[in-house]
Amino acid sequence: MAAELLKDHISPAVVQQIAKHCQQHYPAFAVAEFTDSVITTDFAELALTERVQKVATKLGQYLPPEFASACAILYPVSSQFSGLVGFIFPDFVRQFGLKHLETSLAALGHFTQFSTSEFAIRPFLEAYPARTLEQLMSWADSDNVHLRRLASEGCRPRLPWGKALPAFKRDPSPILSILAKLTADPEDYVRRSVANNLNDISKDHPELALDLATSWVGTSKAADWIVKHAMRGLLKQRHPRALALFGYRPLAVTADLMLAKEQIAFGDKLEFSATLRIPADSGKIRVEYAIDFASAKGQLRHKVFQWLERSFTDLEWQGGRSYSFIDLTTRKHYAGLHKIHLIVNGQIMCSRDFVLTKRN
Repeated sequence: MAAELLKDHISPAVVQQIAKHCQQHYPAFAVAEFTDSVITTDFAELALTERVQKVATKLGQYLPPEFASACAILYPVSSQFSGLVGFIFPDFVRQFGLKHLETSLAALGHFTQFSTSEFAIRPFLEAYPARTLEQLMSWADSDNVHLRRLASEGCRPRLPWGKALPAFKRDPSPILSILAKLTADPEDYVRRSVANNLNDISKDHPELALDLATSWVGTSKAADWIVKHAMRGLLKQRHPRALALFGYRPLAVTADLMLAKEQIAFGDKLEFSATLRIPADSGKIRVEYAIDFASAKGQLRHKVFQWLERSFTDLEWQGGRSYSFIDLTTRKHYAGLHKIHLIVNGQIMCSRDFVLTKRN
């Protein structure tokens, strides 16, 4: 679903449903007043996070003032909602629970089972690091997959959409034992979080991340998958240790890179093909392409894209790809000189220039 439509998961109808469920467990809950206080004239313009925060704020105004009592009402209510709507209940804890640590940790553990508490737990890690880390460690041993995932996702140093944790960016050592507990987790949902956490760490401490990855490789199939996914950033950076960890060694490959056109317009596709002449017994080969994009400030932005990974039996390989120059919410293109590179096992083999022009 397009990002601009995510906010519509929290619609006026959903707000009213939340109100009615609250009233079932707290008869004094003023359904109409609460709904009117949330669905104001500016509601349609609010982004997803703003809607989440507004609903949670208003719940705090219409539920009992005692935090524990309010959480007790929201426990059964939260079980009726999932996904993005479920963000509301952990955010209630984030807004109103910082002075009630034990009640808040219990509530976050409950609410995450229907959505995720990964964003809401971060202020508690900052305010009460020792106790919150102890709780994450306990959740890492849980039979519940959602609690195990929260153990990892909640302490990611660079969580997308979430507040960064500067203390763990500076020194991630307090969270390493949590990750170690989860390296053989049977659930992809958890393994992916562990990999993303280690990838976060690699951005600030690449050698530490590589040390961990090296110690995990070969311990289980789950750990091998985690390591490969976690090292994706360092592999794209052509880090020598990361490449060596997966057996990608420099090769005497002969390569050609051909462009269908050397000038394209906004909205068009850059079509290109490559030929590799490969020595016998080359082992595993990782093929990537990178584009140096023109930017608004005139500097080039380098971005790497994976093409393929495999062992070759043939001594020659040919393949074609394309890249679409359509603007996305996460990527904007600018007219000017660009460059494309063909990369084999971390080595740039050849490069070609091309020009992106405005469409007439």
